[in-house]
Amino acid sequence: MVDTAFTDALASKAPTPGGGGAAAYAGALAAALGSMVARLTSGKEKFAAQQPDIDAALAALDAARGALLELIDADAAAFSSLAATWKMPRGTEDELLARHRAEQDALDGACAVPLKIMDACVRVVEIDAYLARNSVHLALSDVGASAALAKAAVEAAALSVFINTTLMDDADKAMGLEARADEVVEKAGLLADEVYAFVRDGVRRR
Repeated sequence: MVDTAFTDALASKAPTPGGGGAAAYAGALAAALGSMVARLTSGKEKFAAQQPDIDAALAALDAARGALLELIDADAAAFSSLAATWKMPRGTEDELLARHRAEQDALDGACAVPLKIMDACVRVVEIDAYLARNSVHLALSDVGASAALAKAAVEAAALSVFINTTLMDDADKAMGLEARADEVVEKAGLLADEVYAFVRDGVRRR
């Protein structure tokens, strides 16, 4: 049942997939867990009043999973574009300048993709916060697991932002990207921790 192609590629010495792709994969797993919980809850008489919201949550989680899976390849492509600039000729001043300009341009994409991963994972955590209080109890632990995975994915993706901003000439742009990443990490962390604590208290033996 488990396709090891991605994890085998991740374990290889190839530069891609790397941390960003792993973060997107973890986020997709988080979204998948949330979708499972929504599907298990959907149609239950106890949650009839919440059915429209559960349907919306399920649609959003399925969309997030699809987007995150696509971002695995997008992250690899962004890194490959950046790495290609490091192989450009640098024998003359003009070549060095062209190489540097190309690198700076590629850094934008190398930061944009992990930020998209982070945004998608925050959405997963937000939906988990709803499902934690509006889902069948037997699936409550899965909601907590989803939130924990999504939080880890956000933190992992943020590191892909930071390692690229250090190469940017434009300090203001770099600081802006880092500030945005920090904001998302904090937002996801606080909410995911709340969900995890709620779930932990709800499933542990009293």
